[in-house]
Amino acid sequence: MFVGEGENWSSKVTVNQTNGDETYQIQINYKGYSIQKIDTFSYYVEAKNNGVVDFGGNKAFLNKEGIYQSDLPISNSPSTSVKDELVIKVEWNGKSESFTLINN
Repeated sequence: MFVGEGENWSSKVTVNQTNGDETYQIQINYKGYSIQKIDTFSYYVEAKNNGVVDFGGNKAFLNKEGIYQSDLPISNSPSTSVKDELVIKVEWNGKSESFTLINN
């Protein structure tokens, strides 16, 4: 589980490794109060070190609590380790924020 936060957003990426496959779940939380002002947002996640983890989403929606969750329909051969760091970039309303997610 990789977690981190920036000024406006926090995120958690869970990596599951089973039967020779690696799958991902992501949760992104908006930390502000004007949730209704965010129509959609996009995000992009990549591994800082090895470049193997690489996924994103466009036109993502927050629920009324300001949370986005998704089981990602991608799988790789297991390559993520607990020492890796992930970087997430979130773009919304013409703004952008990037921050690092580390193993928790």
